[in-house]
Amino acid sequence: MDVLRLASLLEELPSERTRLLDNLGRLRREVGPITPELADALADRMNLRRGDVHEVVSFYSFLQVPVDALRVCTGPVCDCMGARELLTDAAIEVPCLGHCDLAPVVMHGDEVLGGVTHSTNGFLLEPDEVRHPPELAPDEVVARLEASGLTGMGGAGFPTWRKWEAVRREPGPRVVIVNADEGEPGTIKDRYVLELRPQLLLEGLEAAMRFCETDEAYVYLREEYARSRAVLQQAIEARGLPVRLVIGAGAYICGEETALLESMEGRRGMPRLRPPFPAQSGYLGRPTLISNVETLAHVALILRGGWEPSRLWSVSGAVAKPGCYQAPLDVTLRALIEGYAGGLTAEPGAIVPGGAASGILPPAALDVQLTREALAEWGCGVGSAAVQVFPESYSPQRLLAETMRFFAEESCQKCTPCRIGNRALHAVFAGERTMPRAQVDEWLEAMTLTSICGLGQAAPVPVRTALAHWPELFERMVA
Repeated sequence: MDVLRLASLLEELPSERTRLLDNLGRLRREVGPITPELADALADRMNLRRGDVHEVVSFYSFLQVPVDALRVCTGPVCDCMGARELLTDAAIEVPCLGHCDLAPVVMHGDEVLGGVTHSTNGFLLEPDEVRHPPELAPDEVVARLEASGLTGMGGAGFPTWRKWEAVRREPGPRVVIVNADEGEPGTIKDRYVLELRPQLLLEGLEAAMRFCETDEAYVYLREEYARSRAVLQQAIEARGLPVRLVIGAGAYICGEETALLESMEGRRGMPRLRPPFPAQSGYLGRPTLISNVETLAHVALILRGGWEPSRLWSVSGAVAKPGCYQAPLDVTLRALIEGYAGGLTAEPGAIVPGGAASGILPPAALDVQLTREALAEWGCGVGSAAVQVFPESYSPQRLLAETMRFFAEESCQKCTPCRIGNRALHAVFAGERTMPRAQVDEWLEAMTLTSICGLGQAAPVPVRTALAHWPELFERMVA
């Protein structure tokens, strides 16, 4: 791009610090990967310290990736489906792209090989149409949410009504944010809602905005979901809701709600110490309601009345029909695989019940109910309800190594136990070193107790479960 065109483009960009990530994304699309010189020019335009812009650029991996790059997903599901055979000198290896139902996945620019269609099996949320939430008093909204038993569907499982009530207690102005930064490996459910039921999501968002008495709302969407972005933007315009999309730049940690806030405010996506919680002091210090995509879709149905408890399950790997399925909260693993996903395509060697941080199950657990209580007996959790089935040919040791590689690469590096512990444990399970079991346990305990966010706290779960269920596989690595 010539100097005059660049100067003109920079002049078009907003100067607020909260638009830094937007501006960087636009420059990447229209100029190219963010170079130090380009970062300096943007800093000068926005009247920011150059160092502040450079530290943001260095944090988000996709800002250095060309828009038309060939990206090959090497997340665990794609890895077991032969993704590494697709790597070439021209391709870039990236973590889970959120399209595990199409594994192995390659993206060329914004184009994904395949996509969600309206004929997808098992996705039963209400047909999509513009409907407005009922006019209900705030106390009635809280009462209905409490009676439903709905918890956050992003992974934490916090009671939805408590979060809503906490925000309402704080004086305005308030803000509502949809967390659509779905990055947990194996998780695809929010993409299905975004692409097939965007109006249902927006109905829930409209209810949240009315409840919070605000006309300020945002959707923080992962960069890899280009099709979701287009569909959602069209739905927002059709509804006429004042919602701004904020597009991420390849940082898994920004799915953590306080890291998401930092990212939206134009900084590195580093989780905040809590308290204060976002409900008390969130976006720009305002009380902020942050809800997951699927959670808001359920909210819309609950407030309409007649909602039946269920959730969306992402199912991928060695199954006949990988996809997103709506099933009861207490469905068994076997019923989900055989009754919804078409059955197994190979003898299972290991099963992840709810995303990378939920733990690893042996085949003997096929009849377990996918509830928090039942999975806890196996040392696992529901997580983001991302069920991944790995064939016998894919060793649990390799699965654990790839899982810990993901956590090591996606750690924000803020907490020392998480930063060093994930790297050390990945090296052990990748066969690069050995470590006494007592030292492994020390790392796991330190990460669990001293990490300030869910990544460091949950990363030990797959290690603990793998060592418990396959001790013989790791006896040479963990002496």
